[in-house]
Amino acid sequence: MPGWIDLIKPRLQEQDRVITLRRETNVTLEINFEQILEQHSAVWSGIKVPATGSVKNYVDTTGKSLLEFRINLYGATNERPYEKLCANCEKRVGTKSGIPSLIDFKAESDMIEPEDGRIRVTFVFCCYPQHAPPADGEYL
Repeated sequence: MPGWIDLIKPRLQEQDRVITLRRETNVTLEINFEQILEQHSAVWSGIKVPATGSVKNYVDTTGKSLLEFRINLYGATNERPYEKLCANCEKRVGTKSGIPSLIDFKAESDMIEPEDGRIRVTFVFCCYPQHAPPADGEYL
């Protein structure tokens, strides 16, 4: 991971490199927003997360400059991108409002502003890598 982002939850031991997750396990990343601002000449107000089932409010971002936050998933062994839920997981999450996606962000709104120079992003994986062809044992 880049130096400006930390995995807060689940906590890893130093020797661990693989995170084993369940669909209900929240993953929390902390972004050092001040460090990003130092590296770029642009000024941003925060980040915008995708509209998912758990993002309930959509903020009027007129006049605000935001970074788009995306997570791309790849199979760890086949290195192919995962872009959609499998049919079974899509049925399971399809009852929620929002667009069914592999990642469900947990946020009050689609815009997250920094607190003390940091931004925390929480999400869950809605499908396992072994569900969709070409099956893989883990995400990268």
